Amino acid sequence: MQSNIRGFVRHSGDIEELEMDGGARIRWLITHRDGAPTFSMRLITVGKGRSTPHHSHDYEHEIFVVKGKLSVQIGKEKLSAVDGDHIFIPPNEFHGMTALSDSSIICVVPIRAARMALGD
Repeated sequence: MQSNIRGFVRHSGDIEELEMDGGARIRWLITHRDGAPTFSMRLITVGKGRSTPHHSHDYEHEIFVVKGKLSVQIGKEKLSAVDGDHIFIPPNEFHGMTALSDSSIICVVPIRAARMALGD
């Protein structure tokens, strides 16, 4: 374990919110820029009728639905997710979500996903 990494507490409202393709909005809560060595955590809000980008990549996602109702595409399958559900997206699987009501999710991805999106 790296001893030079310091823990912290921050409020999500203090983090810049960025727009994603499909109309969802993302806040990169914890990334390599904070010293996190392994995982990034993101807060994604999706207004009713909007979606996250539908895409695939070679890393997994772990997702927790904080509030709302979502239609979730994983490969060719369409599933439903609501408050309290958790979602696993395997690597290389086409995926995306559309909000059936205003929704918020927490999404955990590898640090390299943050590096690709945000740079170093």
